[in-house]
Amino acid sequence: MRLPDLRLPLSLLLALSVGCGGSSTDSDSPSADAPAAATSTTSAVTAQGGSSDDLIPALSGAAAKVNGEEITYAQLDEKASAKLVRLRTQAYEIRKQTLDELIDTRLLEAEAKKRGVSVDDLVKTEVEAKAPEITDEEARAFFEKNPPRGNVDFDRMKDRIKDYLGKKNTQDARTAFIGSLREAAGVEIFLEPMRFDVTFSEADPIKGANAAPIQIVEYSDFQCPYCSRVNPTLEQVAEKYGDKVAVAFRNFPLPMHKEAPRAGEASYCAQDQGKFWEYHDVLFENQRAQKDEDLKKYAGEVGLDAAKFDECLASNKYADRVADDKKSGEAAGVSGTPAFFVNGVFINGARPFEAFADVIDDELKRKNL
Repeated sequence: MRLPDLRLPLSLLLALSVGCGGSSTDSDSPSADAPAAATSTTSAVTAQGGSSDDLIPALSGAAAKVNGEEITYAQLDEKASAKLVRLRTQAYEIRKQTLDELIDTRLLEAEAKKRGVSVDDLVKTEVEAKAPEITDEEARAFFEKNPPRGNVDFDRMKDRIKDYLGKKNTQDARTAFIGSLREAAGVEIFLEPMRFDVTFSEADPIKGANAAPIQIVEYSDFQCPYCSRVNPTLEQVAEKYGDKVAVAFRNFPLPMHKEAPRAGEASYCAQDQGKFWEYHDVLFENQRAQKDEDLKKYAGEVGLDAAKFDECLASNKYADRVADDKKSGEAAGVSGTPAFFVNGVFINGARPFEAFADVIDDELKRKNL
């Protein structure tokens, strides 16, 4: 039995976007905006696991000549790196989705045969009947937690939200049932996730142990409201997984946020004095006021040496570093914020805790932790 399409209606999707800038506001799907890979110091692209290099064979030599000067395949691939890795990622997502469908179909057919019922009847009993209906109160709570852009009232959105949440409940019930069947059958997955070579650098401010088994690299913008909105989710991740998780922060200031580059510089001036994360929190609490005088005021609020901070900020010491952060994100295919790489696995936008937990749990399982 095929379940309903769980994608939000376009108008609701646009109203309830999950990120600032780029295409992270256009889709919840990782495959729709899949990144290439990079470190904070290089634009080299490396995709590991689940790659489809047979789709894009490695070539050497010249691809063209212009006025006698060669354009090499290496130059071509570097220029097109983000698009090429999107193609590889899409191939991986197709394989993963198809593999899940094959596994689920076999499990449902086997369970239906065991019970002497049809697959449709099995799904009605174990999925549809166990998916609770959505109340108006639940729909309003979702609306208030995810306020739409523009002047849109709840009554206009209520039916769409209830439809979406109802489908989500059905999907959650199906996921739980299929999960129980997978566990009972001892299903093993050998397909590796699409993993990108985005790892901690020595310069990164890191919350947690550098050697933590789960390393999250975050690209963020201090004036992006969605970057602020995801911070409680990251706190929830830290509470659940403790010292198994560490988070590194990189600046990715967007063009529409004029003060974000300067705020990024200030955050690294605070890092010089060992208070990056305290200053980070204050910046997100004051996203509309990040001019130089504001940045200096916040330095005092978190207990920084004012003279050292002011000198650091005035010198533009970290302007290049913020620019390099942005370049590394662009080379990684990041076009909006926030963007995350969890052990190299991409998570796009201000996603809920469950999106992070799914990846983290899978990574811990693969590490036998």
